[in-house]
Amino acid sequence: MKHSSKFGPTRLGLFTQRLVKPVFKSRGLMEGKIITHWPQIVGEKFARISFAEKITFPKGSRSEGTLHLNVTSSGALLFQYAQDLILERVNIFFGYKALSKLRMIHGLILQEEAKTPPLPKILTREEKAWLEKQIEGIEDIELQVNLQKLGEAVCR
Repeated sequence: MKHSSKFGPTRLGLFTQRLVKPVFKSRGLMEGKIITHWPQIVGEKFARISFAEKITFPKGSRSEGTLHLNVTSSGALLFQYAQDLILERVNIFFGYKALSKLRMIHGLILQEEAKTPPLPKILTREEKAWLEKQIEGIEDIELQVNLQKLGEAVCR
């Protein structure tokens, strides 16, 4: 199979960069790295309730900027308290003091589809027999029932 490049296959990102870069630059997102790496920058806990809208800088400067975030209403208070931590993490990601302020905009954050938990495992006959043998000497019926439930949960 022949490739158009004499060095082999070319990454798709090299071609899409020309299309995407002007859009990200107009929004002040430094080539989109803050969007694509948002969960790694701030952590999963903060990433679930927010996303970066844009970054603005004072005229003629590329530091001391403002990060505009779209945050859920319930997450705004958490971000207010963790503002210094978020700014520190973003500045560490960029390698210099790029940001000094956060501006939060209340909005709806679309969540990924919730993963359904796996179905509980059915106990084998041997496991049921072992569990019944462990609790057969207990006289209190209520305690015996609760230990039975606990044993089934542990065996699963």
